[in-house]
Amino acid sequence: MEHRFLSLFVDGKWTGNKDRSIKVNGVVHDMDEYAKEHGITLPDSKKKINKDVKEKDHADMEHKDHSRDIEVDGDGDSEG
Repeated sequence: MEHRFLSLFVDGKWTGNKDRSIKVNGVVHDMDEYAKEHGITLPDSKKKINKDVKEKDHADMEHKDHSRDIEVDGDGDSEG
C-alpha cells in the first residue's frame, strides 16, 4: 500500500514540514514514530550498519604440519 505522506519525499529527501508530523485519519502523528510502528521504511531512513562484525583472522590458513615445507639447507631433511 502506498502511503500518501511518502509523496512528500523528493529524491529521498523530506520536503514536508520541519517537525515531520503527518495527519492520518484526522490524527497528527510524528512521521518517524508512525513509520516505525507500522513497519514502513522511509526513503531518508539511515541503513543500520552492524558494527559488531570483526574481521576474520586468516591465521588458520597457514600450515600446521611443517613436514611439507621447502628444504632449508638442501640435504633432504629440511630440519636445518
